Amino acid sequence: MFESPVKKRDLILFSFFSLIVLLAVFLSSFFDERTKIVFCNVGQGDAAYIRIKNKIDVLIDAGPDKRVLSCLGKYMPFWDRKIELAFLSHPNNDHYNGYFFIADRYQIDKFITVNTSGLIVSKTYKKLLQKISGEKIKIEEAFAGKIIQAVQPRRLDEAKFNIVWPPKDFSSPNDNDYSSVFIFQENTFKVLFTGDSSPFVLGRLSHGAIGKVDVLKIPHHGSKNGLTKKFLDLADPAVAVISVGKNNSYGHPSKVILDMLKAKNVKVKRTDINGDIIFKITNDK
Repeated sequence: MFESPVKKRDLILFSFFSLIVLLAVFLSSFFDERTKIVFCNVGQGDAAYIRIKNKIDVLIDAGPDKRVLSCLGKYMPFWDRKIELAFLSHPNNDHYNGYFFIADRYQIDKFITVNTSGLIVSKTYKKLLQKISGEKIKIEEAFAGKIIQAVQPRRLDEAKFNIVWPPKDFSSPNDNDYSSVFIFQENTFKVLFTGDSSPFVLGRLSHGAIGKVDVLKIPHHGSKNGLTKKFLDLADPAVAVISVGKNNSYGHPSKVILDMLKAKNVKVKRTDINGDIIFKITNDK
């Protein structure tokens, strides 16, 4: 009788060691209490995932399609199916379409977005808001001056989101002008999220509202109609992240923006080149 070259004992040993490796990965993830920030590679769009102190899950934009699910599948613990805070910077489909898939797979506690009552929005965006409301998810308005504490009880060193744009009751015919700008801060570590902010928006933010940050999410996928030198000097980041699709038809990121960052010696990370971009906040920050 033909004897298989793979013995039963070998299969048992392989399965045992595979289980040990999986257990080690699980325990490493379970006991790692550092906050993790992931800029997801979702093509030509924006999506970022934050796991705060291995407790609180936050999603900032959700990209143009269901690719955001792959990002969450890689970095969000498999036993956790709840997103405590879901931000949407503004009603552009390359930022919100992924939320249709997220709402079907995860429980969302709070959906935070800008008030677009003064803007003509698409039927698809209205459909998303209807879906969010239908799921009994609390919708909260993002406006300048609001601070969202991510971890309770409140402590000075805990993680928070400080919203600096738009002003309450803001109105503009340009949808990108509505892009919420906010700082995620834990201890002294700061990440500045900018959506698709235009030079009009960036020019109205003061040093007192922004200050120096560690990581700057470059607005509008590196479009020349986004970041300005004045705002770059204001934020003075150590690292710039550009969320952009490979070989996109818009020509993003612009050479003008890349040259601007190079001249200031800012380290650049791009999702089209680096894939998912990960930062971990160490305890001494």
